[in-house]
Amino acid sequence: MSKLGNEFFNNPKTGVQNTDHINGLELFRKSLEKNYFAEVGIANYGAKEEVANLIIDLKCNFSLSETLFYLTNTISKSRKPKSLIPRKTFLFHKAYSKLKNSNHISLDISELTINLTDTTILISKIYDHSIEDQIENIFTELSNHNLYYTKGHNETPFEIFIPVFEEDTLESDAKLQNIVSDNNNINDYFGFWGMYYDLTEEAVIYDLNTKRIIQGDIRILSE
Repeated sequence: MSKLGNEFFNNPKTGVQNTDHINGLELFRKSLEKNYFAEVGIANYGAKEEVANLIIDLKCNFSLSETLFYLTNTISKSRKPKSLIPRKTFLFHKAYSKLKNSNHISLDISELTINLTDTTILISKIYDHSIEDQIENIFTELSNHNLYYTKGHNETPFEIFIPVFEEDTLESDAKLQNIVSDNNNINDYFGFWGMYYDLTEEAVIYDLNTKRIIQGDIRILSE
């Protein structure tokens, strides 16, 4: 368990549900393991059989820099125009698309955790299908901002939480309404990320807009 405790988490999951009703889940898991050289675990927190909220956990024997290099240099065999191809996450999208097409239930990803040799990245759902929609952009920004949140490649955070929200905005009526109605903005992924570094006891915030590491009280969304 992370040393975060409850600092970033609002509502912990209440219990794992059965996955037997999800067609093709094992094929999806094996595809992720093959394509990303990873050990993959998948849980379901859907409260009903007609719903599946997946928690996907990947454990890879790569560092963050190696992972970003690998994803950046993944070659897609898709015939779509290059501008429409999720280049870094093409293989993930391909496998997940097959999983969705194999099912007639409501399928979504609630959390995606990627455990690397030097860091753990936790990506949380902030609106319906947000992880599927934005995972390509998230890894693009992880690459674009790598110089800044690693302090000039001198210190890699051992935990990265995507996204986090300022405490006061979560307490506002507008933000709470967005959470309830699944109407969070796409850009909410690219405002603030939570970071833990080995040399600091407290979590810090990486501000993507200013490319600075700052202090503040924040929360992530957790269903």
